[in-house]
Amino acid sequence: MVRTAGIKGSDWFVCIGGLSGVAVGDVDRLLNRVGEAVSPCLFQLFDADLVAGWEHLYFAAVNAVKAFQSGTAVSKSLAIETLLYASCQDQIAEAFSILGISPDTEQVALLVMAGSPEEAEQAFHQASRLLGVEDDSVLEVDGEKLERLMRAYSVSDLALEALGGPRREALVRLLIERGALLPARR
Repeated sequence: MVRTAGIKGSDWFVCIGGLSGVAVGDVDRLLNRVGEAVSPCLFQLFDADLVAGWEHLYFAAVNAVKAFQSGTAVSKSLAIETLLYASCQDQIAEAFSILGISPDTEQVALLVMAGSPEEAEQAFHQASRLLGVEDDSVLEVDGEKLERLMRAYSVSDLALEALGGPRREALVRLLIERGALLPARR
């Protein structure tokens, strides 16, 4: 089930969900088709294998909106800025290499941004019909995915232990925190 939430202090709403059985093929062609399907809403596709739950993407969107509001955004695109925060990177090429989709991607996380929750959900469902089967389980973090995320984001066992609590929750908190601290590294 997709999640829809507002971004406090803004007019934006996000709808986030996972999809499986995706056949990306030509990335640019797919992005154009999804863009047409969700227009005038904004969207971003992520490799779901490297997404640590819907919260990971939600807080990336929150931070991207705040960056635009404060004039500290690196990108001219709110969707790309969201990718930067989700990947915890300042460089767009690095962000795409970590979280971007490729021709072989089969599990995708889709984030849609719109001016109302209804518009965001409608656009999400229009895009999902092009992409694959709505399947939020691809966003969940199990033991194998936890290890993959730790490698991709260079997170040590020690860092998770220092945060305390269940490892999955500690990792999600750490990625959200790293994203939030991105402006401090600029």
